[in-house]
Amino acid sequence: MTVADGNHDEQEKRFKAMLARLPNSKLYRDKLSNYPLQTFDLTRIGELPLTTKDDLRAAGATGHLAVSVREVARYFESTGTSGEPSASWFTQADLAAGGMQLASCGADLNADDLILVRFPYALALPAFLMEQAANQTGAGIVPASGRTVVTPYPRVLELVGKLGVTVMAGLPREMELLAECSRLLGGAPAADYPALRAIIVAGELLGDRRKSHIEALWGVPVYNLFGSTETSNIAAACSRGALHVADRDYWIEALREDGATAAGEGERGFAAVTTLSHQGSPLLRYWNGDVISLHAIQCPCGRAGSAIRHYGRGRERLTFGNVVLDSWDVQEAVYALKPVPVAWKVMEQAGGLHVMLDAYGSDVTTAERFRQALTERLGVRVTVDLMEHRKLLDRAALIDNTPSTKPVYIQKL
Repeated sequence: MTVADGNHDEQEKRFKAMLARLPNSKLYRDKLSNYPLQTFDLTRIGELPLTTKDDLRAAGATGHLAVSVREVARYFESTGTSGEPSASWFTQADLAAGGMQLASCGADLNADDLILVRFPYALALPAFLMEQAANQTGAGIVPASGRTVVTPYPRVLELVGKLGVTVMAGLPREMELLAECSRLLGGAPAADYPALRAIIVAGELLGDRRKSHIEALWGVPVYNLFGSTETSNIAAACSRGALHVADRDYWIEALREDGATAAGEGERGFAAVTTLSHQGSPLLRYWNGDVISLHAIQCPCGRAGSAIRHYGRGRERLTFGNVVLDSWDVQEAVYALKPVPVAWKVMEQAGGLHVMLDAYGSDVTTAERFRQALTERLGVRVTVDLMEHRKLLDRAALIDNTPSTKPVYIQKL
């Protein structure tokens, strides 16, 4: 199924322009050589071939580059968690469009905001789009990159407090770890940072219960973003929590597993993403492996068009007879536990799941209660193991505030 907004003429115009750009890349010059592209419109998009991650990897870093190097502003790569990293190229116009997509989220960024960016800055896309959103709205940036020894967790908390940071942006897990670091240091994140008013997250699955958990930890609303390095940001959460698709920039299909038939409205399917406006490395019907559902929406926030719900990656889907569990189902079950575990890991077993949990105040009675709750919610046999500290989360490393330093070349007396 495809859900579009009322601006269909604009979408058609952008689709035609995108088809004209595609042959500028070697990938699509070869892939679409037998298709009379000038005859296609959005009503016939299903007749065009899907683009897979294997296609991108086989094409190499430059295989789907559709502009000259003179027009390139940024190069990015995916983390490669599902295999070899995928490349993505951005022009200045692409970066500006991505910034507008992020600025459209319900956090309503403005010139009074100081945004602490905890997304990694090395090869990863979100930090640079957040910079664009800040530039467009007049907000300031504190570049406290994740996955670096320069800004350990205690240092980040210090920055949030002393600078009066109003918005934090990063992976959902980073927000959980920062809150745990604050607690370990004797703080209370929901009370200690009065200037903080919002959190923006991206890069990981965020179910409803996980969102509520992070909001409770910090005492501020959380706004989710959905996209990927290859596609840029596809959707942004509004003030009511709906993930609105940037319909001017994307045509999204939810397809059944065969890739040939559309899923119904609200039915889970696999995403096929067409980037209508991207210049640097446009994508046609990109099968990115994400499980989604699409919804036509007239949102109380005032926006209409397409809304998307993300359920995780298809490769993480678990099947036990008639029971099919996506990552969203598992995550919702874990975050429904009381107390919510500080860290957790789920392992597939024959006929069920083994769940490892790190939760404060847990004992044998708690483990049995958790086992019963997870079994009932997931509909499969579950075993639970309460882990010792450091097995799933190294708290000593979390509160280590030793920063990276430059080498000393000359030592004086």
